[in-house]
Amino acid sequence: MIASKRWKLPVVLMLMVVLTWPALSVSAQTPTSTTVYIDNEPIKTTVINQHGYQLVPARFFQRLGVTVNWSPSYQAAILRNASIEIGYPVSKRYTDYQHVAQGSWSRDHLDTETVLVGGVSYVPLAYTAKKLGLHVRYDSKLRAAILSTQESSIVALSNTNTNQPTEEELYWLNQITEAEAGGESFDGKVAVAASILNRVEDPAWPSNIIDTVFQVEYYNGKAYYQYSPVLDKRIHTVKPSEETKRAVQQAINGFDPSMGAVVFYNPDKTDNAWVRSRPVTTKIGNHVFAK
Repeated sequence: MIASKRWKLPVVLMLMVVLTWPALSVSAQTPTSTTVYIDNEPIKTTVINQHGYQLVPARFFQRLGVTVNWSPSYQAAILRNASIEIGYPVSKRYTDYQHVAQGSWSRDHLDTETVLVGGVSYVPLAYTAKKLGLHVRYDSKLRAAILSTQESSIVALSNTNTNQPTEEELYWLNQITEAEAGGESFDGKVAVAASILNRVEDPAWPSNIIDTVFQVEYYNGKAYYQYSPVLDKRIHTVKPSEETKRAVQQAINGFDPSMGAVVFYNPDKTDNAWVRSRPVTTKIGNHVFAK
């Protein structure tokens, strides 16, 4: 339990926070440059790619009115806005946080860890933005993360796709998305649809939605279906929900939570060595997305 720790976290956050960052570096990862859009404004920043996730300097969030400090006792970056306070312990795959109105601490376990590079603390971009109450998308055309204080403000930025699918293509994209991700979150649905559209744009795959969805490869006389609902015929029987249809349209508009993936899989349901060997871009719900 958070409350049973020997150090008292609230006291650490209130009394031990200082304005300077420590000089040590515990990571050999080399930051690169990227652009992140905040309410349609492009912001240059450094970034570290870790396990398919983007980490940015904690101070990146100061431009959003977030207070950013360092706790030497907790060895953590501390981010706080009007509603939440989050502690990012260095080299730990978790954060401790409290909603200001509640006053009790909780813990999130992550697939990334906070790192220090050259005295700069790097924290996970998408997780932090969502925790602070922002809307987050990945735009495959801009190849950039899109953060917004309002959901509507990121629609116009990415709605530039002139290659709209035909009515038949849209039907099958809705069907396969429902069959593959009907039980997933909205972002999970968008990511599945986006990964299929990414295949269409990739010269290594068929150049239209229908051929991509129904593609079958034959090896040593055995048929390999790209999508299991095509193999077991579920693609013909599902009824896409309104949320699935909205998610598909978001993917068509250019939103890509899969971060450029062309494959996805449930690690609990596949032992396919090839798909597991692909570089992971992100994980959403039960699906791992990869290039």
